[in-house]
Amino acid sequence: MLLGYLCCSGCATILGGIIGYQSGELAAGLAIGAALDFGGDIVNGVGQLLTDKEVRYEQKVTLDTEDGKIELAKSDFSAEKMEKLMRKLEKKFEQNGWSYTMVQKKRHTERILLSEKWRCKDSDGKEFELSILRERHKDTQISIEPTDEDAPGKHAITIKVYNWLKEAAIGSN
Repeated sequence: MLLGYLCCSGCATILGGIIGYQSGELAAGLAIGAALDFGGDIVNGVGQLLTDKEVRYEQKVTLDTEDGKIELAKSDFSAEKMEKLMRKLEKKFEQNGWSYTMVQKKRHTERILLSEKWRCKDSDGKEFELSILRERHKDTQISIEPTDEDAPGKHAITIKVYNWLKEAAIGSN
């Protein structure tokens, strides 16, 4: 029975159970520890709610405009959420006169959860490639690569895609 409590409990519950067990008051120790765990979860939840959505997004996303890379933390961007974000990104492309053609899409292999490759054009007709890779147990990687020398730079495109993803993520919460 004690093992069951330990497997399903937080740190304070475990500590309370150990202290309670040693003092002969297992149930009281577990109850006090569980109350501390629950209270801590409430404080964390309230803190999360009070944090601005934009700030939370920026804390979970890494931007490297020089290399044309955006990294989305796996803890906050599930496969389902990523699918929704990519569909919203497609709409943003269309709304801003950009075009895209999906040239490759893979789902649920042993290692890869999602992989897409888009051939894109900005509103001036300059081409670039956008790749999305979500591997098991890794953050989602979005890469931007111009396909010709007249294409817009990685820097400008990466910032634009980052901002559109932020708008989509903040609006979807």
